[in-house]
Amino acid sequence: MRGHQPLIIYMAAVMFLTLGYFASPISREAVWQVFPGLETMAHAHPLVTAFLFLVTSTVFAFLAFPSMPMICLAGGFYMDGLVGGATVLLGSAFGGLSAFLFYRKQIQRPSAPSNEQSAVRVWLTLVGLRLSPLVPAPLVNFIAAIFDVSPLQYLTTSLLGGAPLVLFYAQIGQQGHHLLSGETLQWQQFSGYLILLSLSTLLSAIGPWRSVLN
Repeated sequence: MRGHQPLIIYMAAVMFLTLGYFASPISREAVWQVFPGLETMAHAHPLVTAFLFLVTSTVFAFLAFPSMPMICLAGGFYMDGLVGGATVLLGSAFGGLSAFLFYRKQIQRPSAPSNEQSAVRVWLTLVGLRLSPLVPAPLVNFIAAIFDVSPLQYLTTSLLGGAPLVLFYAQIGQQGHHLLSGETLQWQQFSGYLILLSLSTLLSAIGPWRSVLN
């Protein structure tokens, strides 16, 4: 039992935060109304804002917190859509990497892939899972920890596969800022991110990674 104590504490923290998030009396609409009030502070201290979003997304990704879409929206709202999305993407990748390394240390893994082809298929599996908006990131972290995946391989696939969805959420946040500020919505830019997300989702649905899961 003592050997699994860190894993038990981690799971308890994840469950506590998740239940607290869904049981909170604060509505999502109330949280959205807070965004404009913090805009002045964010513009006055852009580096501090970016650092706070980086740390917050890292911690939330490590603890599998279910409000990551809200963090992406806020990142696009307070910063430029691309900058905010990239900041949250980097933080979530580092947080996921920390969870991946934690899982790897706590669980027993099967033997490593026996040949180069198996290693490539595992790589494609991670990219395909990351591209899918329907597969939770914590589940991908656990799957990656089971297989013989290097930290660099995990970090690379997290950044590549997670970019379309994170940047799309950040773009929604940026468009929300334009809407509340009375500015013209950038439909062409928004459509570009939407097309990128649609193509990545289609690729995840028809990609070669499905055979590995089977």
